[in-house]
Amino acid sequence: MHRTAAIFAFILVMVPFARGQSFLPPEPYGGEQAVKWLMEQELRIPEDQLAANVEGTVELTFTVRADGSMKDVRVTRSMGPVLDAEVLRVARLLRWHPASVGGSALDTERKLEVPISSKRYRKARSKASATPPSFLALPADSSGEVLVRGTDSLATPLIPKGLRGLPTYLGENLRYPEDARRRDIQGKVGIEFVVEVSGSVSNLRTVEALGAGCDEEAMRLIRTIAWKPAFKNGRRVRSVMKMDIQFRLDANSRP
Repeated sequence: MHRTAAIFAFILVMVPFARGQSFLPPEPYGGEQAVKWLMEQELRIPEDQLAANVEGTVELTFTVRADGSMKDVRVTRSMGPVLDAEVLRVARLLRWHPASVGGSALDTERKLEVPISSKRYRKARSKASATPPSFLALPADSSGEVLVRGTDSLATPLIPKGLRGLPTYLGENLRYPEDARRRDIQGKVGIEFVVEVSGSVSNLRTVEALGAGCDEEAMRLIRTIAWKPAFKNGRRVRSVMKMDIQFRLDANSRP
């Protein structure tokens, strides 16, 4: 894929707020794995910081509102203004399920720790394409808004025939999970994700699960695809994509 990737491990920590079995903490769309993927794809370490061989962790503390938005995002462990600003930029791309007690949503504070490694970043960058896609030369919306509808054009996968070619691409590249094959599990996995202005996939989650390894395979497939983002008023915008990935066994493959 065309994007430079950085390798990060990171920790989501809930600040204690409530007790009792009915309390559900705020959760990022797609869980911690989706946060990891977002940081790998979107976070950039500037050249001067790489030259200094930066290593460390930026910690953010923020509140996830009852409507799922983030507020009062602040740095509580710093690596300097440049890296702090970059971590803040990427963290604001996250989407959240709010905390709840007894089914009622509420504001809750969370922490996000993002370790940064120049060594791992260089290694990941060495595997990336040296030729950026042409759409990156076009202006991008900076509001951070995620559009579900109302775009002038849809996000388009950079595969033969674009959106029309998706069924063929998915069928040719799907690896049927052995557990699902053995148990004769068939059906569909509903996937939702955001195509960022960079063309990367973020906030990837299943909205209709199938299990037996099919959910993980569906997400793997989506992550193999580079995208051209949606456009509105001549600018690249963030947009939500939803699709179903079918798992079907032919007669010769069934147990």
